[in-house]
Amino acid sequence: MGKIALFGGTFDPVHLGHLISAEEIKKSLRLDKVIFVPAGRPPHKKEAFITGAEHRLKMLKLATKAFTGFEISDYELKKTSKSYTIDTIRYFKKNIYKKDKLYFIAGSDIVGQIESWKEWEKLIKEVHLLIMARPGFKAGKKASKFGTLIGIKNIDISSSEIRRMIKKGLPVTYLVPETVEKYIYEHKIYGK
Repeated sequence: MGKIALFGGTFDPVHLGHLISAEEIKKSLRLDKVIFVPAGRPPHKKEAFITGAEHRLKMLKLATKAFTGFEISDYELKKTSKSYTIDTIRYFKKNIYKKDKLYFIAGSDIVGQIESWKEWEKLIKEVHLLIMARPGFKAGKKASKFGTLIGIKNIDISSSEIRRMIKKGLPVTYLVPETVEKYIYEHKIYGK
């Protein structure tokens, strides 16, 4: 029986905070794999503001290439319906990781909204949530109601801030992998 963690998010763009957190969690919990699952049509975000699937997938491939035990799933990106975490968990449990221990990595910002998620009570029974502390979001005792609060390095990088910086013409070196930075500018993904 393996130990697998799904890491969900829009990854718009994937940044060093995502990668460092995933690596740290993988090592500390002795996970066999961390699978990045970029969101297709997340119900809590406005789709108009999410970069196209092909670009987010390509950036993830570039970013994770050098890491052992990191994989990417395009499961949610291929769906035409909204991407609900409970459906993703059930898909992986039923079709791929039937005998493995499955975790789901999320930021502490979910603590305030998880009770609005589809079938959230079933979700926390079907998968063990690993809740990462994120700057600006206090999880507190409430996090333990949903999963385990993971103490990792406090990396204050956000995808939305990276997008804003690029639009203003500011450098994002050391916030995203070099290959991702190059791809963003080559394809003019966020403006400049």
